[in-house]
Amino acid sequence: MPAVPATSPALPHQVVVEGTPVRYGVTGEPGGAGDLVLVHGHGAHHVWWHAVVPLLADRWRVVTLDLSGHGDSGHRDRYSGRQWAREVVAVAEAAGAPRPVVVGHSLGGRVALLAGGLHPDRVAGLVLLDCGILLPDTLRGRTLPPPRPSRVHPSREAAVAAFRLAPPQPDPPAALLAPVAGYSVRAVEGGWTWKHGGQQFPTLYDEHVMHAARTLTVPVGYVSGGASLVVDDAKAAEVARLLPGVRTVRVPGLHHHLVLEDPVTCARLIDELARPTAG
Repeated sequence: MPAVPATSPALPHQVVVEGTPVRYGVTGEPGGAGDLVLVHGHGAHHVWWHAVVPLLADRWRVVTLDLSGHGDSGHRDRYSGRQWAREVVAVAEAAGAPRPVVVGHSLGGRVALLAGGLHPDRVAGLVLLDCGILLPDTLRGRTLPPPRPSRVHPSREAAVAAFRLAPPQPDPPAALLAPVAGYSVRAVEGGWTWKHGGQQFPTLYDEHVMHAARTLTVPVGYVSGGASLVVDDAKAAEVARLLPGVRTVRVPGLHHHLVLEDPVTCARLIDELARPTAG
């Protein structure tokens, strides 16, 4: 099992994208299989990938980022999938990865789809990990509630202890979950809360993502967890029919947060699915 990182998880670099700083980091050296950009999910951050990156960095140059509104990147008044896709492309350019394979988990997969669909000259291919593309039944006909401040906890320890994966699933080992929870909190007046708290993010179950999915011209691999609450068997089959030329892998027993649950399998599948597309 990969160990908890001994160094600070803070990202060392930033690029300003349309007025907002976006933090990123680079692991590995040029000259391997190519460049990967890893994109986290809704309300998450780059540390979700902490156990996957070391398993790829001996073969790939790996770029991680915090999308705006997440982690230590800046906040915006409003967010959109196209804006996040432009951030991915801008980070790749700033990191010296002119045409990477973009790997996205969950909402990050929908951002990756937009990056590949809108900027096919800047993206060599996509690997999507348990990424819902079709509107879930639970969201059908619903509108997003207004943003509200997150609960403030009295101490950092209390905030970290309150961290939960959503949707719920069996907790990964503490060595994998602890760095994620620890990076998710920030100090505010009166205590500690979530870094992404109090903001309203779009779900990206929309016509722009669907159009990108149907008209992709870059290669795409699609991995889903057999026990996922986001991508069940029926939705996995629908996605296989939706994405042009997709290569699909359904992993028995894994849940939605498969990058924390089984980083070894995720790294192996990223490596296999990204290799033929690297440019």
